[in-house]
Amino acid sequence: MQHTVETIKNKYIGMSKPVKAAFWFTVCSFLQRGISMIATPIFTRLLSTENYGLYSTYLSWETVLMMLVTLSLYKAMMNLYVKYENQEMVLSAVCGLELVLSLTWLVIGISFRNLVAKWLGLSPQLVCCLFASFIFQAVVQCWSLYKRYIYDYKTLVAVTLLSTVGSTLFGVVAVVFVSPTAEARVFSNTIVMALIGIVLYYSVFKKGKKFYDKKIWLFSLGFCIPLMPHYLSEFVLQSSDKIMINYLCGPSDVALYSIAYSAGSLINLITNAINSTFAPYQYQKLKSGEYKVMVKRADQVLFFVAAMLAAIMLFSREIVLIFGGTKYIESVDVIIPICIGVYFNYMFQLFARVQEYYERKLTVVIPSILCAVLNLILNYIFIKLCGYQAAAYTTFFCYALFCFIHYLFYKKVCTEVLNGTQLYDIKGLLAISVGVVLSGVVITFINRLLWLKYTILIVALVALIIYRKHIYKIIRSVLGK
Repeated sequence: MQHTVETIKNKYIGMSKPVKAAFWFTVCSFLQRGISMIATPIFTRLLSTENYGLYSTYLSWETVLMMLVTLSLYKAMMNLYVKYENQEMVLSAVCGLELVLSLTWLVIGISFRNLVAKWLGLSPQLVCCLFASFIFQAVVQCWSLYKRYIYDYKTLVAVTLLSTVGSTLFGVVAVVFVSPTAEARVFSNTIVMALIGIVLYYSVFKKGKKFYDKKIWLFSLGFCIPLMPHYLSEFVLQSSDKIMINYLCGPSDVALYSIAYSAGSLINLITNAINSTFAPYQYQKLKSGEYKVMVKRADQVLFFVAAMLAAIMLFSREIVLIFGGTKYIESVDVIIPICIGVYFNYMFQLFARVQEYYERKLTVVIPSILCAVLNLILNYIFIKLCGYQAAAYTTFFCYALFCFIHYLFYKKVCTEVLNGTQLYDIKGLLAISVGVVLSGVVITFINRLLWLKYTILIVALVALIIYRKHIYKIIRSVLGK
């Protein structure tokens, strides 16, 4: 036993900094998502479906308005780090601009809260919370990206878990002892974010000592504003379904779809952890010209994502019962198309990231706008005809098209900038993609046969045990060693 512990300790000490960071980001994501998973069944039972649907709608509006208010300036920081050596100064200057933008919008939001509330389908109180939270979320986004870039996992993990645990505990207390409403849940989250945000603003400005920098501000605005249609289009593909369902079907159907979407998006706890090191890794390899090393890594990452999504699809019924209980059981049918859509959503990022690195803003924006408009049209038509379930299938179709168009533009960049050098194994990516779609079709039938499902589980567990060393090597490679 002591020998085993010592061996594990030595392996950990021998890990490179990126691998250690990826490991702890993965642990953090599991804990963060795990806390959210534990909290979801609590809130779905404490809140009515109407209030849970209203809270889900609030989160969707929070996503899109966050992009408009802050312009997603944190996404320019990795490009800025290519240009500037003083990373803390860059962080401080970008946070300064974010603070100016979010404070300006707070004044506008509060001044017109009743009108905005009517437009968004929320209460005036929720609108005030919405714009207040942007001030603090902006600094958290920028600060978190900076910490990931320098692989400072200890501080980031601590703050992330503090935020998640604080928001969840305070939210449960507020819903149980104050009011079982969406407002109580949102107020508690806003207070926690405010406390953390104030501390981070103080720390960032104290260390960076730069609130305003003309060149950094102009570059950030010049980089992000042209990409705003792309960011908004991503929102349309990811979250507009809930807003549309709210208007066309009502908040109860939003709650059903949200539970299914949460189950299908469980993979994000892994992909976010991978991207926390894989995205900076890609930028660094592109900068150094080490193109070949990314080919194998992308195949491994996508295969890993595909395997995890297959597991989620296989146990979709059980996940829904845990998350929401029997009153949400009808949402099981939409988890499989949601999972396939999540896969293509992850895959397109591989192609888009190359375009963003070489600042090909137009080629990033065009497919986003086309697919977002198509998604809105298809959702409007088929949600009215078939109900909220149609949103999962229209989104899956649009994500697949979205990914294909991004691949074409990625190929164009490789031809023009890299003399035809390919950064990914396209045949491998295609094979994995076909496998994901076929798995979804097969699992749709398997889910109706419990004995077959659990037989497959046993076989899979045996395979994991037999090939554990090989799988361990793949995971280490995926996480960036």
